[in-house]
Amino acid sequence: MIFRELQANLQNLIPDRKISQTDIANVLNMTRANISLRVKNKSEVTVSELQKLERHFGVSLYKSPLPITLTPKYNLGIQYDMDNWGKRLLKLQVAANILDDKVFARMLGISVKRLDDLVRKNKYPTGQEILAIKTNFSDTNIDWLLFGEQESF
Repeated sequence: MIFRELQANLQNLIPDRKISQTDIANVLNMTRANISLRVKNKSEVTVSELQKLERHFGVSLYKSPLPITLTPKYNLGIQYDMDNWGKRLLKLQVAANILDDKVFARMLGISVKRLDDLVRKNKYPTGQEILAIKTNFSDTNIDWLLFGEQESF
């Protein structure tokens, strides 16, 4: 979920109150300028940020309908979609119900900052990180995680 979607979802869940970017920034202990930059860059919201906002506003923003086993169809003959790698990693984290970024990062053998880079900045994983994901989430289709769901032609 990107910040623009987040603000819209909050507004829909709490229609009697105007939710501003300043409100979101205050809850997340960030500056308004930082939130504005993240909206402009279409940054992903981390799981820990979602949790803070859910607790503060008393709502549920994101419930994944995905099971732990993620195995969508893909076609090796077309261009892979690496642009949404971070979003798929976030979906895996939520589907696994590991809502604490520190726990998830520790499972992958990486720092929380590295996890944040993978999710929000779409940094690509190393071979060691892919191996850690495969080891901890053996039922997850790694091809889907890395390359995304592909249409069949």
